[in-house]
Amino acid sequence: MLSYLKNACSISLILFAAFSLESCQTNIQWPEESVDTKPGTRWWWMGSAVDKTNLSKNMEAYADAGIGSLEITPIYGIQGNDSNEIDFLSDKWMQMYIHSQQEALRLGMKIDMNTGTGWPFGGPDITPTDAASKLLVKEFNLSTGERLKELIIPEENRQKEIATLACLMAFSEKGEKLDLTNQVSQHKLHWQAPKGKWKLIALFEGNTFQQVKRAAPGGKGLVLNHFSEKSVLKYLHKFTHAFKERNAPVPNYFFNDSYEVYQADWTPHLLTAFEKMQGYRLQDYLPQFLDTSGGDTTARLISDYRETLSELLLQNFTIPWTQWAHDMKSKTRNQAHGSPANLIDIYAAVDIPECEGFGLSDFHINGLRSDSLTRHNDSDLSMLKYASSAAHITGKRFTSSETFTWLTEHFRTSFSQCKPDLDLMFVSGVNRVYFHGTTYSPEDAIWPGWKFYASIDMSPSNPLWCNAKPFFKYISRVQSFMQMGKPDNDFLVYLPIYDMWHDLDGRMLMFSIHKMKERAPEFINVVNEISQAGYDMDYISDQLISTTQTDNHSLLTSGGSSYKAIIVPSAHKMPIETLQKLIDLAQQGAKVVFLNDYPTDVPGFSNLNKRRKQFKTLINMLPPHKSDLALSTHWGKVASLPGQISKTP
Repeated sequence: MLSYLKNACSISLILFAAFSLESCQTNIQWPEESVDTKPGTRWWWMGSAVDKTNLSKNMEAYADAGIGSLEITPIYGIQGNDSNEIDFLSDKWMQMYIHSQQEALRLGMKIDMNTGTGWPFGGPDITPTDAASKLLVKEFNLSTGERLKELIIPEENRQKEIATLACLMAFSEKGEKLDLTNQVSQHKLHWQAPKGKWKLIALFEGNTFQQVKRAAPGGKGLVLNHFSEKSVLKYLHKFTHAFKERNAPVPNYFFNDSYEVYQADWTPHLLTAFEKMQGYRLQDYLPQFLDTSGGDTTARLISDYRETLSELLLQNFTIPWTQWAHDMKSKTRNQAHGSPANLIDIYAAVDIPECEGFGLSDFHINGLRSDSLTRHNDSDLSMLKYASSAAHITGKRFTSSETFTWLTEHFRTSFSQCKPDLDLMFVSGVNRVYFHGTTYSPEDAIWPGWKFYASIDMSPSNPLWCNAKPFFKYISRVQSFMQMGKPDNDFLVYLPIYDMWHDLDGRMLMFSIHKMKERAPEFINVVNEISQAGYDMDYISDQLISTTQTDNHSLLTSGGSSYKAIIVPSAHKMPIETLQKLIDLAQQGAKVVFLNDYPTDVPGFSNLNKRRKQFKTLINMLPPHKSDLALSTHWGKVASLPGQISKTP
């Protein structure tokens, strides 16, 4: 990343020289610009009511202004235009798509495509069996000799016909536990309570009933269960069929928007997956798992549950989706933020990780206009770097961004407001900007043409368009430098994901843009302090630490990026495997710095005493002394430390 910053500085100096010293212009050697260096844009197809003539005219205008890539995202239609709408993936829709591909080839552009309509993935082919699932709980009480007269069904009426029983457990006041799932038939329990008082807890696999947001014609329906590989592959099959049946060229990238699957905290195979991953049965500890008063046991159970969901999203959605795209001879662009998973690992599993801006970045610029519609930018540097960190560590060429989302409104936004947000993206490691977005509009539409509500609309009917060419050219020239360079950040910073997973805040923990400052305040403070001291960093997960090696006292990640040291910012919970790997790296000559203190405990619930003993043994191997590394003033000393583990005061 530091090389990116140096390149950006070089650009500014060269531009200054170009304007100041005309005689030097012939000596400036710019990297070659290409379709990849040009900005892309999300191309809203409202109602998919497109035709070949207007597709060509729209694309010619975009190409002339300097846009390189168009990501087709069909959404709902224009009021009163129903007769011109085209169903998603129908024969006519595919004809319009193929025409767009042909025109892109003529105009030197590329076509991407949302793997669905609107967001999240879903549609009319998603049955309740394959839809996003939620956990439903119902409790009963029995005493000695009693039989349950109530039906084993959820309370909510609309769930009664859809929800299925995941398990029914009985817990006595003496701590006994019995699995009664197999003794339920036709919603009736065939069991008589033994001596004592018993609490029965039923878990049901219900449905969120969430519909695809802003769905296009032919795309309306339930949201997909992202935790089920079977459901995911079934969903993707319709795309395989649509493209192969028409012999259509595949998109350059298949796209997935930010994770906005709400209340989906379960999946039909979760208990089995949990036991396989964690080594014990979650259903045996339901009273503690469902205990809203908290406590260490509950926190550990919840942490294991969150880790399981994270792994299911990675293994059953992100990786299969990307592999499917590769089988189709395409690639994936993905926004991981918002998901209930380790963002770094999800971003690392796709071809282009994509972050998202959200509001105005003012940087205390004198005279920068803001008004009542200006939104605060929750996507600061600390949030944006999840995507670029994954790209840098795994050796991916591009990091993209959904750019200029909600700065103000369509006709109130200036390029002077866009520029700071754009430069924030660049210094955060983004080197492929996508606007959010550009709406297809027919030539005969009354001004200002068709508009989707999401700002900022980069289209010919926006007054901004008269100055679009030089602005787009600036983006292309900067990105030509950044795409030519290699990441050169100073430090790796460990993401303390298990501390976040142990922090009780309900069962489901989603890492959305607007909540990250609450999820990891100490981590963000360290990131900001490193940045303010003049250094830069990438975030690293436990999984990516496991594949990191040493190279002449430097740290070398799986993608070939080199770092001076790894910083562990006040992590309290750390897996034994991660701690052991850090010790191994230090013994091999790498620099490992623990801020404030060493980790104090292991995460998780299974075999806790045994793992705590192993953990303590490792901690006792670490040096008791404190180095003189002070976070605010002495980061430069990290580069000169010998291979060792250090702990700052």
